[in-house]
Amino acid sequence: MEGQIYRYLRRCEALYSNDAFPCVLPPTAIIASPYEFTFAAMPMWGFMTKVTGFNTIREIAAYIRCTLTGLAFLHNHRIVHRDIHEWNIMVNWYCHNDQLDSCTQRPHDHHLSSSVLYAFIDFDLALQLPPATSLKHCRRPADEALITVPTYHPFDICQGERHYNPFAFDVACLGNMFIFYFTEAITVVPILAVLLSRMTTNVIGDRFTAAEALTFFCEVEAQLSQNMLDTGVALKASYDPLDNPDLYWSRLTPESQLRLQLHRPLPLSWTNRALRWLMTTRPGRKVIPFVRRALCI
Repeated sequence: MEGQIYRYLRRCEALYSNDAFPCVLPPTAIIASPYEFTFAAMPMWGFMTKVTGFNTIREIAAYIRCTLTGLAFLHNHRIVHRDIHEWNIMVNWYCHNDQLDSCTQRPHDHHLSSSVLYAFIDFDLALQLPPATSLKHCRRPADEALITVPTYHPFDICQGERHYNPFAFDVACLGNMFIFYFTEAITVVPILAVLLSRMTTNVIGDRFTAAEALTFFCEVEAQLSQNMLDTGVALKASYDPLDNPDLYWSRLTPESQLRLQLHRPLPLSWTNRALRWLMTTRPGRKVIPFVRRALCI
């Protein structure tokens, strides 16, 4: 499937256009071999793993906008990434020796510039579905969600579900990555809490699609003043808000919490709490999926 997706991306004119870049890194060439694999030649971009190195809202906003743009593009072409984490996001900057002073300071300056771009790579676990596939109602076997590293996985299949929506799963993975890194930014941009909540809500039918999340964020970003974009923020990565959304929601002032209360993450129902606990036990992992299959629930 990876080779098929790269060949498809190689044919996408939008990825090579001078217009707005859709933030998915395409191959520059695909080289065949006499064996059961091919080589994909990629542009020389750099890894963007030090997300906590961002110091301003401007840097965070560029990262969020680019990653949402890339995910929306992939989903529009019915490509599910299925392996979303910071190691699979590149930046349009490369230095052959990151120990040099120039390779430490200049990337920071680049992250602040209007020319900075981030793009998705690595489609070895990706899946491309038919063009008519619904982004809201797609269903795939739940076991497929287990093929990737679970760092930012939502709890979509933790209640013994038989199926899951891989597009909604992608969105929640990206939203969880934002929560992991950018919770502290909510104190400066309160509406960011709504984006995170709508990308990761346990009510999957209410979850933003990637395109909806991008539209929402672009509207938010357009309202940010230059002073706000240049506001400093000290990021602190933490997994705690992924398990307890109240932790990132608590970054809001009481006034903002009241104003945005309709978007507050819903508490987990006792039914789901019980199902999740049962799924952590050996008997539960056998019985709950069997019962759900038998009852078609």
